[in-house]
Amino acid sequence: MESLDIRFDRDTTGAASRQGEAPAEKGTQNHPKGRIVVGLDGSYGSAIALRWAAREAAELGVVLDVVAAWTDADPELPTLDRPDAPLSVARERLEHALANLVRVPIPPERIVATPLHGSAGEVLVARARDARLLVLGTSGIECPTIPGPTGLYCLRHSATPVVFVPASDA
Repeated sequence: MESLDIRFDRDTTGAASRQGEAPAEKGTQNHPKGRIVVGLDGSYGSAIALRWAAREAAELGVVLDVVAAWTDADPELPTLDRPDAPLSVARERLEHALANLVRVPIPPERIVATPLHGSAGEVLVARARDARLLVLGTSGIECPTIPGPTGLYCLRHSATPVVFVPASDA
């Protein structure tokens, strides 16, 4: 499993970032209540949820654990030229989201971003097992305050409190 470990060092001039490769579990299992997991799927709702989770993690002084789930390409679909395309898309989503987090006025001190293989609901529930919160955006176009199928799965199966951030609150 590959993850990015981002640290924001605060000083009097603002926030400067350092990037490095690190396993996602390192440092998060020793302090299970010291992280907030947020699911990222590239939607507007997940971007709103990410910003909310980043503010909450900064305020609480905990790790922000950003997860983009991906599954294998369907061989029946002719649109994917490369077998690694789903993983590449998940990585791109994470990189784009992390670039946008630089704009948050006070970012969390530590952000872990990981593309994880599997069904989004199952991946998020497993990842958030010992976290403080699991944060998700709502995705409905017609009803922007109602959770989608992944959110409903997480609500039914997660032992961790689930927070839904409505897209309409942006």
